[in-house]
Amino acid sequence: YLEEASEFLDAYEGLLLQLEQEEDLDPGVVAEILGVLHTFKGNSGMMGYLGVQAYAHKLEDLFKALQAGRAEFDREFIEFIMHSVSILRKTVARISPKKPAEPVIQKDIEQLDRFLHEVVRTAPGSAGTAAPVVREVSNPFARKTNVIKVDFERLDHLMNLMGELVIYRTRLGQVDTILKRVMGEKGVSSELSAANEQIGKVSTELHEAIMRVRMLPIRNVFMRFPRFVRDFARDKGKEVTIQFDGEDTELDKSVIDEIGEPLLHLVRNAIDHGIEPSGERRERGKSAQGTITMRAYQESSHIVITVEDDGRGIEPDKLRIKARESGLVPEEELNRRDLTELIFLPGFSTAEEVTEVSGRGIGMDVVKKSLAKINGSVEVETEPAQGTRFTIKLPLTLAIISALMVQVAEEHYAIPLISVLESVRVAGKEIHEVNNREVVKIRGQVLPLVRLSDLFRLTPSPNGKSLRVVIVQSTVGKMGVVVDSLLGQQDIVIKALDDYLGKSTGIAGATILGDGRVVLILDVPTLMEQVRGYDPSGKKEEPREVIHA
Repeated sequence: YLEEASEFLDAYEGLLLQLEQEEDLDPGVVAEILGVLHTFKGNSGMMGYLGVQAYAHKLEDLFKALQAGRAEFDREFIEFIMHSVSILRKTVARISPKKPAEPVIQKDIEQLDRFLHEVVRTAPGSAGTAAPVVREVSNPFARKTNVIKVDFERLDHLMNLMGELVIYRTRLGQVDTILKRVMGEKGVSSELSAANEQIGKVSTELHEAIMRVRMLPIRNVFMRFPRFVRDFARDKGKEVTIQFDGEDTELDKSVIDEIGEPLLHLVRNAIDHGIEPSGERRERGKSAQGTITMRAYQESSHIVITVEDDGRGIEPDKLRIKARESGLVPEEELNRRDLTELIFLPGFSTAEEVTEVSGRGIGMDVVKKSLAKINGSVEVETEPAQGTRFTIKLPLTLAIISALMVQVAEEHYAIPLISVLESVRVAGKEIHEVNNREVVKIRGQVLPLVRLSDLFRLTPSPNGKSLRVVIVQSTVGKMGVVVDSLLGQQDIVIKALDDYLGKSTGIAGATILGDGRVVLILDVPTLMEQVRGYDPSGKKEEPREVIHA
């Protein structure tokens, strides 16, 4: 009931917003609203929630009066029915599967009843004879469905089993390689190789099938924004509309659950800081109404989401002044770092005044940290007086990911492939030291370096005159990671570290290889923050303890 109630209320709110935007009252939309309310009312009555049922019934009466021309579709009507969505959402949210008792809603019913009597007028002329109602008796077993609802925990368990299968598939591949080396491609070795190839094919298809079951369209996230944009823009005295593209793009539910908050911060910032008031927009030759566009599309094994506005953009000079005033970044660093990346620093804000929703410098920092938790990244592009675009890159799933396997001394480590840009060979003479940090210049860009052998206190293998450097990126920026050798790309299953191990900087979890070896997965964003060594006071962080597999 709760899942379906949420879907019905989303549909109800979407239809109300559609009704509000149209110049003339659309009878088709009103009929759809009545259909949604009627089903919601029936479900609530079946569950015994008589108060919710009564509220939905009176809403039906209100829209029937609108449909019959006995109510005026004006601003007062719109605001009240928008308020009705909030009432129903709050009521349903107070219902718990563990305590399914119905919340008290009598005062809201009385308020709706008063409004109903105030706005609904008696139909002019004679009422006449009511047309007889024709009821069709339907066969309740005639309707069939191709959809079943499954508890997500069951799918999660299925994905965990799939992860184990990936581990043993890798192990089988290693055994196959050993046998080929010892026996050549003949006899038992040939049979095992054929079986391994077939198992690999089937397990890949099984993985894709399980992934498809867990996938949800990003529309489930996007549809929450029209109402928020409408209300928040009005609070700010601005005219803003929101547009969507790629709503059918699918993401794993575990990722869907995590991206709502970062997107909300970006949309809120676009309205609060980006979109100008109508008068200012007209002076700049723009339309009075600002536009926010959210797009989603798949790119290789990633999902890309962009949030773009046509507002005032970000002024680099303003960023530079604010950075100096706040003291968040040493002044000598300003010329070497991309100024737009400063907005992701904790405590940094360009707002002139602090309000309930902005000016504290925590919004964009929350975006960065929330995305880092799910191995996501964010980039910002801006053009003063033209607008700003944030581009978010997300993994398709959080359970099984592609990683670059590297070796340092005798240890193996996994770097999430979403964070890897490239690998290069760097001559020792190209490495320099700036502010007690090693850096290297690659294609005109100065990047900080971290040696995994130093970080994890290992004895590095001799590399001769050159070093192998993996260039990685996150929401913080780019960095070079020095390793001994590259072992290739591999699908790995992320396993969380037990709580008793504590939180270790630079480690996101672990994975198990086919031979049973435990390999640590690098947490690129936190590793980069530690190497860069920034905190709100501008001091360098001290290195913290790390663990070994």
